[in-house]
Amino acid sequence: MDDKAPEAKPLQGKKIGVVVENIYIKDEIDAYQEFFGNQLGAQVDLMTHLWDSKAVYYSDEISDLGTDRQGRPYPSVDLSHLDVRTDFDRVDLSGYAAVLMAANYTSVRLRYFQGAENGALPSSSPAVQFFAKAMRTPTLVKGALCHGLWILTPMPELLRGRRVICHEVVQADVENAGAVIQRSPSNVVIDGDLVTGHSKKEAVETEPDSGLPPYIRAICDQILVYSGSSTIQPAPAPAWEPSNLPTGGEGKRRVLVVLSEWGYWGEELVGPLDVFHAASYHVEFATANGKRPPALRTSTDPTFVDPPLGRPVVSEKMAKMTQTIDGKAAPTDGKRGHERSEWPWLVEWSHRLDLPHSLAAKLPELPYWSAPNYLRRMEEYYRNRAVAWDDFITPFDALLIVGGSGPMVDMANNQRVHDLILGFLAQDKPVAAECYGVTCLAFARNLEDRKSIIWGKHVTGHCREYDYKDGTGFEGAHAVDGSNKGFGDGYINFGPPFYPLEYILRDATGPDGGYHGNFGHDTSVIVDYPFITGRSTPDAYLTGQKLVEVLDANVKKYGW
Repeated sequence: MDDKAPEAKPLQGKKIGVVVENIYIKDEIDAYQEFFGNQLGAQVDLMTHLWDSKAVYYSDEISDLGTDRQGRPYPSVDLSHLDVRTDFDRVDLSGYAAVLMAANYTSVRLRYFQGAENGALPSSSPAVQFFAKAMRTPTLVKGALCHGLWILTPMPELLRGRRVICHEVVQADVENAGAVIQRSPSNVVIDGDLVTGHSKKEAVETEPDSGLPPYIRAICDQILVYSGSSTIQPAPAPAWEPSNLPTGGEGKRRVLVVLSEWGYWGEELVGPLDVFHAASYHVEFATANGKRPPALRTSTDPTFVDPPLGRPVVSEKMAKMTQTIDGKAAPTDGKRGHERSEWPWLVEWSHRLDLPHSLAAKLPELPYWSAPNYLRRMEEYYRNRAVAWDDFITPFDALLIVGGSGPMVDMANNQRVHDLILGFLAQDKPVAAECYGVTCLAFARNLEDRKSIIWGKHVTGHCREYDYKDGTGFEGAHAVDGSNKGFGDGYINFGPPFYPLEYILRDATGPDGGYHGNFGHDTSVIVDYPFITGRSTPDAYLTGQKLVEVLDANVKKYGW
C-alpha cells in the first residue's frame, strides 16, 4: 500500500477568471482548465459580458469551417463551444487571485461598445471597463496572451510604461498606447502584477523542468508571491526582468499621507487611498497643526468645469468618494452623514482624518539665526529631529503628499514638512507627491548645501498650460484677519496660483535632471527613485499604483 501523501496543489482555494468571447482558442481554454484547475487546484471561472442573456461561444475552428447566412455554424459540423453563465459585471474581484484575457480575437470582439453615434468612447466597452478595474487592483494578477492586450488600448494610461510582450499583429497598437515591448527567452514577460505572453504556444506547451507551460507557470508564481505563499519556487527570471516581487499584505505596508489644512483636491486623496485599500495597506494622516483637512469644494462637484481644460474633471464616483471621506455625504438615519456609504473603509479612514498627526507636535522647529544661544538651540534641534525620525518615521514604509491648492499655503515652505521628507529619504523610503504637493520636494533641502533634493532627478508636476488665470481657491475656517471669521465662510478665490510650479521644478531639477509636463497626455507620473511624482488630478490613481509597485515590486524608474 502506498501511504505517500498526495501532492499539494499550490493554488487550492484560489479563483482565476478567464474572460472569453467568440473565436477563442480551444487548446488555450483546455490548458487553463487542466493546469490551473486539475493540476494546481484553482477554480477556473469563464466569464464574459452577457448583455442580460446567456452566451454560447464557438472556438476559432469556426473561421476555417464556415457559417450559414445568419452567421451560425453549419449544423453538420461538430464545433467546440463554451456555455458561459458568469457575467463579469456581477463579479467581486476581491474573491479572485487572477483575471486572464483569453487569446486570439476575443479581445477584439469584447471591445464592442454601444452609443458611438451619441459620442460614447471605446473605453466605455463593458469589457474594457472590467479589465481596467482589474488593472487598478495591484494585488490581483492580470494575464494577457497573444492579442489579449487589445482590450487595454482604449485606455492607454493603463499600459503606459508597462513591460509586455504580445503577438506581432497587435504590437503597433500596444506600443502606441505607451507600453514597452520586451523580448524573453520564454516568450513570457512579467511586469509585477501583469503577465503577458506572445502566443497560445506559451500556454499549452509544457516546460520539461516544471511540467507547466511558461505562461501558466509565470501566473502561478505571481499569484503565490502576491498572496505571500511559497509553496513552489518561482522560475528564475532573466536579469532584465523584475525579480523583487510583492510580498505585501495586511499590516505589511504603512503609508503616511500628508494633507493641507487649507484644502486638498479630493481625487488626489481618494485615488491613491483606493489603491492602498486594494493592496491592504495601513494608512495614517498628518497635517501641519493636527487640524482636520478640508476637501476643496470644487473637487466634490461633478458639474465643475475646469477653466484650462474647458470640461468637467470630477466624475460622479470621485465626487461621492470625496464627500464620503470629507464627511459631507447626504445624511442617513440621523448619523454623521456617511455612515452607510458604499465605501465603508472610506468612512473608517474619514474618522482618522478627525485626529491627524500634528507635524508641529512631532517635529522640532528650526530656530531663528538671531535666537539667543543659537548654537545650543541648533544642537537641540538636530537631537530632537533625530529622535522624531526614529520614533515617528520608522514605522512607515512610504510618504504621500497630496496636492490641490492648499499646499501652497501651509506645506510648500513648511520647514517641518521638509524635515519629514528628509527623514524618509534618510531611511531610504519612497516619497510620492502630487500636483502642487510636488513643490515640497523642490524646496526641501539640507542646510549644509541648500541644494534641492530633486536636483538631478526627473519629476512631473502641474504644468504651465494647466494653471489657472483666475480661480485658485482655498478652504477652511482660518482667522486670517484676526477675527474668528476670516476663512470661516469657506472658499475664497485668490486669482492665479502663487507661483508657476513648472518653472520651479525646472530650476530645482538642474541640468542633469528634468521636468516632464507631458502636456496633452492623459496622464503624467514619473518614478525616479525614491521619488514618485504625479502631475495633477487624472494621475491620482496611477501615482498610488506606482507607489505600490515601488514598494512591492522594486520599481525604480517609470515614465521617462
